[in-house]
Amino acid sequence: MKILANFDRKRLLPGALVALFSVVLVACGPAPDSPPQRIVKGLPWQINNFDDGSSEVFGLRLGHTTLEDALQIIGKDSESAIVIDQQNHASLESYISHYKAGPLQGKLILVVDIPASQLQQMIQNLEHGDYMASGARKLLPTDADWDIAKQTPIASISFIPAINLDEDIIVNRFGQAGTQLHSKEVDHFLYPDKGLDIALSEDGKEVLQYIAPRQFHKLSQPLLNNPSFQVANNN
Repeated sequence: MKILANFDRKRLLPGALVALFSVVLVACGPAPDSPPQRIVKGLPWQINNFDDGSSEVFGLRLGHTTLEDALQIIGKDSESAIVIDQQNHASLESYISHYKAGPLQGKLILVVDIPASQLQQMIQNLEHGDYMASGARKLLPTDADWDIAKQTPIASISFIPAINLDEDIIVNRFGQAGTQLHSKEVDHFLYPDKGLDIALSEDGKEVLQYIAPRQFHKLSQPLLNNPSFQVANNN
C-alpha cells in the first residue's frame, strides 16, 4: 500500500489520545459481544460480509463499489493518482486527508481494482510525474484513463486513525486476531474472516487495511513469508 502523504512518525500525546479514544468507544457503545446501547454507523469495526466473499466497511463494498460511487459516498475532497513505489509496484489510489468514521477521524486511501496490464498502459500514456518524500512517484492519469478508473470497483481500503491504538483497544473492538505477527518495529493483527490487517506501530501511526475476505491472502501471504515476523499467536 502506498500512501499519498507523509505522516508524522512521532506519537502525539499518546496518553491523552488513548484516553480520548476510550471516551469515543463509550459513545459508540459497548464491545461487539455486548448488547448495543446506541447505533453509530460507519465505524472501522463495523464490517459486513457477503456470500460471494466480499465485504463492506465505511459504506463501501470492496470489489463492487466503483471509485466514482465511493467518492460520492465519502465525499469529494480527495486526491487521486497513480503511485509507483521504490520497488516499482504501481497502484491507482484516491487519498482523503480528512475522513470521519462515525465520531472518529483519520486519513483514508482507496485502491482501485485495475488490472496490472491496464495500469501499465495508463503509465505509458504519461510523460512524467512528481516524486514524493518517500521516493515514490506520483502520476496523474489522463482524462480518458481517469474516466475508466472512476467506473472501476475499489479493491482495498486503508484507514489511518488520528487517535493511536493499542492491543487492548484492538482486541476489544475487533476481537481476537486469527493470527498475530510480531517484529521489532510493528505488529500485525490478521483477521481473515473480516479481510482486515491492523498494523500496530510503536513509533508511527496505526494502519487498518481492508480487502475482500476472499482475497485476504494478498495481504497476509507476504507478511507470513517475511522472516522478520514471528507468529505471536494463532487461534
